[in-house]
Order: sequence, then structure tokens, then C-alpha cells
Amino acid sequence: MSSSRIGGDDLETLLDDGIRYDRSGVSARARACFVEITERARERPDIAAEAWWRLANVQRLQSQWDDAIASARAGADLARVHGLRDTEADALNIEAVVWAMRGDARRAWTLFERMLELSTRPLTRAKALQNLGGLAAEERRFEEAERLFDASREAYREADDLRGEANTLLNIGRLQAERGDPALAKGTLEAAVHHSRTAGDMEMHAAALLNLGIALGTLGEHGNAEERITTAYGQFTIADNAVQRVRCLLQLAELASGRSEPDAARVCLAHAREIAAETELPRELRLIDEHLARLGGS
Repeated sequence: MSSSRIGGDDLETLLDDGIRYDRSGVSARARACFVEITERARERPDIAAEAWWRLANVQRLQSQWDDAIASARAGADLARVHGLRDTEADALNIEAVVWAMRGDARRAWTLFERMLELSTRPLTRAKALQNLGGLAAEERRFEEAERLFDASREAYREADDLRGEANTLLNIGRLQAERGDPALAKGTLEAAVHHSRTAGDMEMHAAALLNLGIALGTLGEHGNAEERITTAYGQFTIADNAVQRVRCLLQLAELASGRSEPDAARVCLAHAREIAAETELPRELRLIDEHLARLGGS
């Protein structure tokens, strides 16, 4: 992106370009847009504050943990100085997600609650409720998670945000699967696949495909499951999303184990372990090692 552009309208266009690239999975182009805006923060601090947290999200998806936290905090600080409560909340959201992925659920929960306090718009409130629900689901507090997801979905509807509603469907489907109802989850996740594709968010579309594949595998539809998970893996590879690549490989290993193909499972797990070790994913490393132990591997 050229740095010769001038004017606030130009920065708004550049931000829109970055968001479009990000949702299309073209992370390098998205990053370039967001970086240019942050370098020109004096022209439009409000746009720069948003660009900082969006840059942090790109860095998070690529497992650049320290950079993501630094960028999120830069965005939060700039937003706070200029009284931009919802933008500050969005920046806190990214930092919280990083801590959750790094295994610090307590710190993440505190930041999500602060985000909820700051929010003035339905969309910001919806994100906070969504992520609080995700943490509750991780801790198997299913009733609390369901309540939070339902509240999030209502807030997304209030904001008329199709992408957000797709994300809620994705999380509700995951929750249904976790609660032991893969048939119900299948229908919900098929809706999430449709909504995310309609919204044009390829990263979320891939996540919906992955989770649909997991539900299909539980239902014994192994061929359909592998097809969807492999498609998701390809999209996550294009987007350089290490966490989701590892999750795809874990699920492909589960399918291979279910077909009594331990060698194929070990290949998937070995590749997953390389990615997880390189990008420092403690939760995923533990899951990989647990699966290897079940196979009698090391």
C-alpha cells in the first residue's frame, strides 16, 4: 500500500480495504492496510485505534502472541485517550482472546467483563457476551454458556449483524456437540456454514466447516466429516492460522483412529505437534500428547 495517500476519507477507505482482505483470508494485504493506518495515527486517531486492534487480531490468528498483546494495548490506550469506549472494548477483546488461547482463562474473563462494562453499542456487547460464553463452555458450565450465547445472539440481531449471528450459531453448535447432541449440533452448524459464507467471512466459514466435520464424525459420517475438515484446513493454511490448523489435524487424527488407522493418526499428530510447538500452544500440545498416549506413541 502506498503511503502517499492523504486525508481522513482515504484512511476510512484503507480501513475498509483491510477489513475486506482480513475476512477474505488475505492476511498479508490486511496487515499492510492496518499498519499504514497506525503509522498515520495523527490524521485520524479514531480510525488508527480501530486499526491497532484489527492488526492485533491478524497477529493473534498467526500466533504472534506478544505482538498481538502490544498492538491491542496500543489500540486500547489510543481509544481511551480519545474517549472511544467501544473501540477500547474491542481492543480489550483481542487481548482477552490471546490470554484465553494461552491458557489464562481468569485474566481473559476479567478483560471480557471490563469490555462488557465499556460497551455502548449492541455489537460490542454481543462480542463480550459471546466470548464470556466461550470461556464458560470451555469450563463445561453449559447452562451459563447457553445463557450468554443466547444473549449474544439477541445483541447481534439488534445490531443487524449477520456475521455476528453466524458466529453465535457456530458457538451454539459447538456447545450442543459438547453437551452430547451431535445431531442437533449438525443442523446448527450447517446454518453457521451458510450464514458465514453469506457474510463473506472465510475464516469463520472454515471454522464452521471444521466444527460441522467434528459433529459429522461423531455421527459416523466419516467421509463427509473428512471432506469438510480438509477443506477447512486448506483455508486455515492460506490464512496462516496455526491454532485452527492444529485443531483440524487433531480431528483428522481422531477420524483415522476411528478407522483403526493408527499410523495415519500419528502422521497427523506429528505434524500438529510441530505446528503447536513452534507457535507455543500449550493446550493443543497437551491434547496431542494425550492422543499419542492413547495410540501408544510418544
